[in-house]
Amino acid sequence: MDDETADSPAATDLAQLRTEFIRVASHELRTPLTSIITFATMLESVDETLPLTAADRQAAIGVIRRNAEHMQVIVADLLLLSSLETAETPLDVAPLRVSELLEFPGVPLRCGDGPDLMGDRVLLHELLHTAVQIVALTGAAEAEAHYADERWHVTISCATGTALTAERLLSMRIPHPERTGEHRTGALALMLGREIAARHGGTMVTSVDRPGVTVRIALPLRFP
Repeated sequence: MDDETADSPAATDLAQLRTEFIRVASHELRTPLTSIITFATMLESVDETLPLTAADRQAAIGVIRRNAEHMQVIVADLLLLSSLETAETPLDVAPLRVSELLEFPGVPLRCGDGPDLMGDRVLLHELLHTAVQIVALTGAAEAEAHYADERWHVTISCATGTALTAERLLSMRIPHPERTGEHRTGALALMLGREIAARHGGTMVTSVDRPGVTVRIALPLRFP
């Protein structure tokens, strides 16, 4: 990310996002841990005076497995965030058509002409998926993309929607782009989206409107 002064609006916004993310991530990890410990203790403490049926035992094991898998997803997202921030993992860069990256079912697209974008297909698809899902929290999302000043400018917005505060957005749950049935909190999704954009030399800005949400993404045609 670009350097930001400590008292700048962008730095303040990022600090708030990080604070909310730590609070929510702590809750996200504590909840499955509590379930795992509770059911594991139950399985350990069962004796002849309190027998478990085969169905009960299988149900308890299922709860432990599901919560452990959920924790794996959270840890994978945290590792992804760390690798993006440190730029320790090289990008799989290839020429990409922006109109294809923005093909999402039920999302109308207006896309102008322009050259292919150089970037990591998986990460950029995740960035745009996150933007669409954030906007979809308040209404039907629509996308617009145009090329200007050697950058692709993408706007995801909704024509109508419900009122949404910044605090509610940060704590809401957003479908995970890679794991069916899993969700991310808004705080984590926004942090990952910003870092993916920054890793490509671009920006992602989210505006909470009344009503609705607008996400604006700018990505340079090429980056170092």
